[in-house]
Amino acid sequence: MGKRLERKMLRLMAGGRPVALVAGSASLKKLARLTLLAEQFGYAYADLRQGGTSFTLYLVPDLRPRARELAAENWSRYPRATEEGPLPATDLETFALLRARMLSDLERRYRKEVLWLLCVPLVLAALDVGADFGDGWDSVLTIAAVTWAGTVVLMLPLHVWGRRTARKSAALLEAAGFTRVPDESGRLRYVPPANAARPR
Repeated sequence: MGKRLERKMLRLMAGGRPVALVAGSASLKKLARLTLLAEQFGYAYADLRQGGTSFTLYLVPDLRPRARELAAENWSRYPRATEEGPLPATDLETFALLRARMLSDLERRYRKEVLWLLCVPLVLAALDVGADFGDGWDSVLTIAAVTWAGTVVLMLPLHVWGRRTARKSAALLEAAGFTRVPDESGRLRYVPPANAARPR
């Protein structure tokens, strides 16, 4: 994980306000570890969005008394956390649940992107291939259809794997007591039992 991104996140958190951290093309594993570090300083995971190749990680102050105590303790123990000083070790016990929440938050968007990719852009690309290699309108359409079908067949296993991963994440979260409820925009999200009535 980039140390620069860790320090940037901690500097933003030092103000005590909600944080939106643009994390570039980081993996979910790195983003989950980054969030676990944030938890050591009194912040909680709120959401994860993807735009192009970059992620935006949303964190909010955790107002629970124990989280406030832990934050005060760590800000006191690691006064140079926002610079080059040492940082606390992260608790990996909740790593799997946190990563599952992130996967769930990204799942719907991924599904829409796959469906979009299977439609318009692939049709246009297939027609372009057909125009390059075809001789006459019939052969152009034939080559385009074969190109499109071949690409769809290659992409389907990836789509099936994504759906299977999403189901595993959902089962893990539900077994831990998380509930899937709509947020203010109607988007379905998994929230901890204590937040089920009022999702972030």
